[in-house]
Amino acid sequence: MHGLAGCKSRLRVACGLALSGFTLLAWRPQAAWVVSCFGDSHTEGIYGAPWVPDLQRRLRVECRNFGRNAWTAASVARRADAAPGGEEAVVLAGTNDALLELAWRAGNQGMLSIYRALNQLPADYQPSQEAFAASFRHLLQAVKASRVAVLSLPPLGEATSGEAAEVIASYNRQLRDVVQSDPRAQYVPFAEHLEGVSGEGFDASSAAFSQTIAQMYLHTGLRWLPGGPSFDSLAQRCGREVVHDKIHLTEKSAGTLLELVAGTLGRDVLSPTRLPSESR
Repeated sequence: MHGLAGCKSRLRVACGLALSGFTLLAWRPQAAWVVSCFGDSHTEGIYGAPWVPDLQRRLRVECRNFGRNAWTAASVARRADAAPGGEEAVVLAGTNDALLELAWRAGNQGMLSIYRALNQLPADYQPSQEAFAASFRHLLQAVKASRVAVLSLPPLGEATSGEAAEVIASYNRQLRDVVQSDPRAQYVPFAEHLEGVSGEGFDASSAAFSQTIAQMYLHTGLRWLPGGPSFDSLAQRCGREVVHDKIHLTEKSAGTLLELVAGTLGRDVLSPTRLPSESR
């Protein structure tokens, strides 16, 4: 009887786990399928709202985060070249290339020197849309995946006109052209689905950029305090909606990204007919 009681007890525990843990088990990543996410701070998800963990829960497959703050497309390409392959990939890179060009136009030598050093760029590197296109082409070639979702770049500031808006628009045109040359790649119109409310432009001069970085650190510190305000809330305090510090994504923007990527890499498309573990 003691053995039977023990069996019943274990059965109740098993049933309880099956019921209470159903939601958890439902989204556990399947080791047979991997989505590699490459990019800069937008992908890393510290200074702006994280989206890679939500993508993993949404697609129910493993999503690996290969994002790093301050990386240009050239640095992301090196990371992609060294990274293991995956079935699918997401690429969001180029914001720092655009920042470099804006800094160069504004004569911000300090920012240029820092970004060149962080990205192992030559001291005489001159940023341009042509240089970005060449780097992004190399990046796309370095990504080891059968299908690649390439996101257009979000705005710097929230103005729809002005120098920063023009640079971002030109870089997104370059992205679209590069994507069209690779049959694995699909252009995802992320920027085209974002609509700012503040109308603020972006100033890459030394003084203005220093203020932007200071706000970035302030917002990030507040956001990750226990019970801290969301990036959405911090953006609203500044009259913004898309980018909380004129560079990094709010939760609302990250949600738009998530919907677009999930729609591109849909679960029905991602799921193989037979997983490797099932074919044995």
